[in-house]
Amino acid sequence: MQNLTEEKNKTDLWFDDFVSSIRVDQLALETGVASEEQKHLYETLINGNIQDMMDTGMKTAQQYYIQNMLVDYIHLLKKFEEAPFLKLAVSFHNSELLVWAEIEDDAEDVEGELIMAEAKINAKYHRHGFDMTTTIVEKCDMLPVPSHYNFLFGK
Repeated sequence: MQNLTEEKNKTDLWFDDFVSSIRVDQLALETGVASEEQKHLYETLINGNIQDMMDTGMKTAQQYYIQNMLVDYIHLLKKFEEAPFLKLAVSFHNSELLVWAEIEDDAEDVEGELIMAEAKINAKYHRHGFDMTTTIVEKCDMLPVPSHYNFLFGK
């Protein structure tokens, strides 16, 4: 019986907080201090535009998952004793994190670690519809980092 009461109290508290948060947003909208994101969210909800709601949800999911993928990837790379890559850059495309890594010639151990890091990221995030693809080049390939990538390391 106590678990039922505790669960009801938890539910009541959550709804109270949720409604209070919406009221604060309402006040922000009415006083003109709401952010553009808040305005857009509430206009979308009020107008009932399903397509816009889905687009907003997709954009939010992309930001959330891609950001977490990148953070997890960087943590995996920190396990290297020294940065064994000459250049490391990332790009985002829909539900995919793209990585460009330039390594020393014949650095097969580094290549293996980068492939394993990609596999770990994909094992965690693929079920949510998000994946990572790594392009690994060697210094001797003399390939420039594509312009749509952002450097994390090197230039």
